[in-house]
Amino acid sequence: MDNRITIKFEVDITDVIAQIMQLLNTAEKDKEEQKPLSLLDAYTIDEAAKVLGVSKSYMYELAKHKDFPAIKIHGRKIIIPRRGLEEWMKKKFEEEKGTNKVVAIGGKR
Repeated sequence: MDNRITIKFEVDITDVIAQIMQLLNTAEKDKEEQKPLSLLDAYTIDEAAKVLGVSKSYMYELAKHKDFPAIKIHGRKIIIPRRGLEEWMKKKFEEEKGTNKVVAIGGKR
């Protein structure tokens, strides 16, 4: 005689996937908050230019703007924190969302 009990239920797989994604995002954010900021978490001007797909000279121009997250070290070297760059990009996209403007941060003059 079999003593097992079988329970049947229905689950919307999209809800399950959404919950898993939310848990993964929360875990990633917690992990980032615990990790101390190091130079590995920042870009040089050259690296940031490659990330944004702009020229180095344009990157130097961006770094001069007050709202851009650039940090000058010893009066010469400029670094851009990875998180700061990500937040700046999100802010720029949010500002342009719903407008007729094209989001553009670089290009040839």
